[in-house]
Amino acid sequence: MKQLSIFVENKVGSLGQVTGALKEAGINLRAVASFDSPVYGILRIIVDQPEKARTLLHEKQFAVKMTDVLAVELQDEPGALDGVFSCLTEAGISINYIYSFVLREQADPLMVLHVSDMEKAAGALSQAGITVVRD
Repeated sequence: MKQLSIFVENKVGSLGQVTGALKEAGINLRAVASFDSPVYGILRIIVDQPEKARTLLHEKQFAVKMTDVLAVELQDEPGALDGVFSCLTEAGISINYIYSFVLREQADPLMVLHVSDMEKAAGALSQAGITVVRD
């Protein structure tokens, strides 16, 4: 799955500039997470048209980076996330960051993971019976 990381100033309206540009271009925002520092924030998003969004945001003078991430489907029950973490730990894979979202057509949450080894993680999770969601 492709994720866009957009660097935005920590000022009034900066997030709206990003979402407004996506809206005008007909790009659907599916997941969002924001991480801040004193001057800039990193807005991490998953959209339905990542290449189009990256090009659009570059044209709007935003610094944008596209990254591969994994999304895994979790059962809505105690211990589900711990099972993902245990599987990755056993495979020797470190987690850089994580956030979640829910698709309307799917009741269970999806966890977005950026890990040290995407292919190895996808294989280990699939082998453990954890559903890795594709684009």
